[in-house]
Amino acid sequence: MPDAQDTLAFAAAMPKVSLHCHLTGTLHPRTVAELAAKHGVPMPDGRTAETLYDHGSYENLGEFLRVLDLVGAVMLDRDDFHRTTYETLTLAAQHNVIYREMFISPPSHPDVDYPTMIEGITAGLRDAEADHGIVCRLIFAMNRNADPADGIELVRNVIRHRTDDILGIGLDYEEVTGPPERFAEAFALAKKAGLHRTAHSESGPPQNIITLLDLLDCERIDHGYHVVTDPALTRRCRDEGIPFTCTPVSSDIGRYSGSGDGTHAVIAAMVDAGLAVTIDGDDPPMFGTDPTHDLVALVRALGYGPEQLMRFTENGIEAAWLDASDKATLRSRARMMSTAK
Repeated sequence: MPDAQDTLAFAAAMPKVSLHCHLTGTLHPRTVAELAAKHGVPMPDGRTAETLYDHGSYENLGEFLRVLDLVGAVMLDRDDFHRTTYETLTLAAQHNVIYREMFISPPSHPDVDYPTMIEGITAGLRDAEADHGIVCRLIFAMNRNADPADGIELVRNVIRHRTDDILGIGLDYEEVTGPPERFAEAFALAKKAGLHRTAHSESGPPQNIITLLDLLDCERIDHGYHVVTDPALTRRCRDEGIPFTCTPVSSDIGRYSGSGDGTHAVIAAMVDAGLAVTIDGDDPPMFGTDPTHDLVALVRALGYGPEQLMRFTENGIEAAWLDASDKATLRSRARMMSTAK
C-alpha cells in the first residue's frame, strides 16, 4: 500500500477529467486586473490582483457572485475569450487534465454578442488542444435567478449557433431564489434539439434533485450533496448511475458539502453509498484551489488512495457526454498515463 506522500504525488501526476468548472471562475486575478485596465472597468472596493479573491468571504454566496459578476464584466471581446480559455486550459493541462467539459455563462457577459463569445472560446480551446493535448467541450449555462424566458432565449441561441464543441446546457447561480422547475420549458427545448442537460443543486432540498431528474430530464447533477439526506433518493441515484460532479474545496468553503472544517464528510457519504462521484474545482483560483488540490484535500481528509482517485477519473469518463468511441480513446489515454506514473 502506498504511503501518504506517494498518494499525494500520484494525485498530482494522475490523469484527470474535469466536468464542473466555469470559465468565468477560472481567471487568474492578474488576468482580471489586466482586462479591467484594458476596458476601463473599475475594480470593486479598490481591490487589486492581490486582494481580488477573498476565499473566506465566499461562505456568503452573494459575495462570491458579486465578484464573479465583476470578472464577467471585464471579458468583452473575442481576444478576451480566447485568452481566458487558453490560459485556463493550459493550467489544467499542467495538472494532467486530459478532458474538460466547461461551463460558459452568457448571462455573465451581457454586453457581448453570442457569436463573438463563441469565436473567442473556440479559438482558445483549439489552440490549447494543439499546444497541450487537452480536449475541451462546452456547456452553456443559464442564470436561474433570471426570468425563465431568458433561459429559453439562451437555448435558442445555442441551437442557432451550435458547433460540434457545444454539448449541452446547465443551470447555475443561487438555487434558493431560482427553483429548477421554472426552467422546465428551456430544458425541454434543449432535449428536443439533442443537447445534453445538467444543473446545479447545492443548497436546495432533496426534492430539487427529483425535479432535475423527472421534470428537467437532467443526465447528471452538479454538486447534489443533499442526495444523501434522503435514503430512497440515494438508492435511486445509485441504481440509475446518476453522476454527481462534486467540488470539495469550493463547496466546503460555502458550507454545502461540510461545515467549513475540511472533513468532506458528505462527499465521503456519497462515495460510500456507491454514487458515481466525480471531482473538480468549480471556480479554482477564486477558491484557492486547482485540479490537483481538490484531490489532495480528499486524500488528507479521508485517506483515499490511488485506487479511489482513479475511480474519480473513471467516473468522469463514464459521465462525459462523449460517444462510446471517444470514451474508449479517453480510457486508453488515462490508463497509459496512470501506468506510466
